Amino acid sequence: MKISIYYLIGILAIALACSKGDGTPEGGGGGGDRPGEYTISGTITGDDANPISGVVVSDGINCVKTDAQGRYYLNSDLSNTDYVFVSTPSGWAAPKQDGHAIFWKFLKDCTKTGGKYDIPFTLYKISNPERFTIFIFGDPQPRKSTANLDKVAFHSLEMCQDMYLDMKEYAATMSDRPVYAIGLGDIVHQDVSLLDQYRAGMASTLNITTYNVIGNHDQQHKLNTTDKEASKAFEAKMGPCNYSFNLGGMHFLMLDNMIAPDHSATTYSDECATGLTDDIWTFVQNDLKYVPVSTPIMVCAHSPMMRQQSGSDRSGEHLGDLRNLLKKYVKAYVWAGHTHTSFNYVDKNAPTIETHTVSRVTGQLWHNDYLGGNGTPRGYIVFEYSNGDVSWKFKPTYYQTGAFVGSTKPDYTLCDWTYNDAGRAILKSNGHELDDSYQMQVFKPGTYGDSYVYVNVFLWDELWKTPVFTAGGVQTVMKRVNPSYSYADWTLASFYHTKVSDITAKTDNCSSIFRAYIDPEGEIHAGTISVRDRFGNEYSQQVSW
Repeated sequence: MKISIYYLIGILAIALACSKGDGTPEGGGGGGDRPGEYTISGTITGDDANPISGVVVSDGINCVKTDAQGRYYLNSDLSNTDYVFVSTPSGWAAPKQDGHAIFWKFLKDCTKTGGKYDIPFTLYKISNPERFTIFIFGDPQPRKSTANLDKVAFHSLEMCQDMYLDMKEYAATMSDRPVYAIGLGDIVHQDVSLLDQYRAGMASTLNITTYNVIGNHDQQHKLNTTDKEASKAFEAKMGPCNYSFNLGGMHFLMLDNMIAPDHSATTYSDECATGLTDDIWTFVQNDLKYVPVSTPIMVCAHSPMMRQQSGSDRSGEHLGDLRNLLKKYVKAYVWAGHTHTSFNYVDKNAPTIETHTVSRVTGQLWHNDYLGGNGTPRGYIVFEYSNGDVSWKFKPTYYQTGAFVGSTKPDYTLCDWTYNDAGRAILKSNGHELDDSYQMQVFKPGTYGDSYVYVNVFLWDELWKTPVFTAGGVQTVMKRVNPSYSYADWTLASFYHTKVSDITAKTDNCSSIFRAYIDPEGEIHAGTISVRDRFGNEYSQQVSW
């Protein structure tokens, strides 16, 4: 049974409690249009040439809605405005170029008459708006194959090619719905010239429409630059860093939460603070004032903003403000990358805001042979929406074509799969392809020097059931392992490699490990681990020793 994101009874209560006098639900940000002077205007029409009313248009700070004639009016500060964009409404799509939605126009490309701009947009009707799939991935972070950084591990450009090919094949099985992709930042690694190759790669996936957020490695960190200036090169190729759109009954809010240091003439760093600048926080409030609190929100940014894997709420500029605003909504899914490891958190007592952090889609940095940072295969999240119901799962990447070029290749002997001549991943246990049924990895007793069977449930959170180990007809509820604790010679670092020399490995970045004791002197030598995810899907895997 999947989770309905409408929660009908709760929705009705919220709508009645938070409605305007005319019965229209208010947005979480409050406020409304302020007609008067304007510097930018235009008309939003459909591909049938008819105007579209009620469409939100923004200059990155201010937001307004189109009137009954499809007209919008923005009083933008033209000295501080680079573009205007449309928050595409549900049922409509922006034009697509190189696989990316083009929902904005730069002022420099538009004509100004009498000190004002008239900037029209045309949107296209979606045939099946209540059914869609999104591939969510983080930190592809390619470097040129000739770059020094790329010489110590795997050619990440080739790893990206694996990702494009996998997404293309997988999306081809979904002809009954639109397919989208969301890149959660660090789209490249300190080389914005590679954005052209990324755009071409996503265009090769054919029917996928891609949206992106900016990461700290997508910024141009130069001496004597500000945070806003550091994002200019990315915006020139990829469009606004802060924007929104709507799909089905959900509102998507895409944010730049990497605050770059203002460099002096003698210092340089690409270490960014996590937070929202005053301008971005103003945009968030202006955008959400048009979104009813009964609408589920999907917030996407590069760095986690709500919860840390260490077990505390994230602190940073305006992050507390954002948390308080999102609490007004029936549901807020907050997605991020940046940490290169997977972490999912839902407070059972307050499940309104969820934290979802994805591992690096091209594998663990520096030694990205088989795995993401928490032991998952290289891969991405598949988010499904159907008439108000949502679900998601992990999708391993089939291919491994990137060649190892370093001197400290990981000795990952515990890998569940190998590769056939086509470079496609095949499970060692049964010869089947490594597909989206692979949601956990089991480790037999003795693997880590003790009498426990272990399992890593990749996307586990508090709304999943606890894994159960069944052996000899006896069921044992497995115990979750404290990720910062070591048992005998076993540490979580071992989930990455059996040899960790010359590799920096953390022992506190995997919170989805469970274990169950077996009697080493007993007569039972096989069992099954099963787990039910939050959507009612059952996964099981046999283990023998």
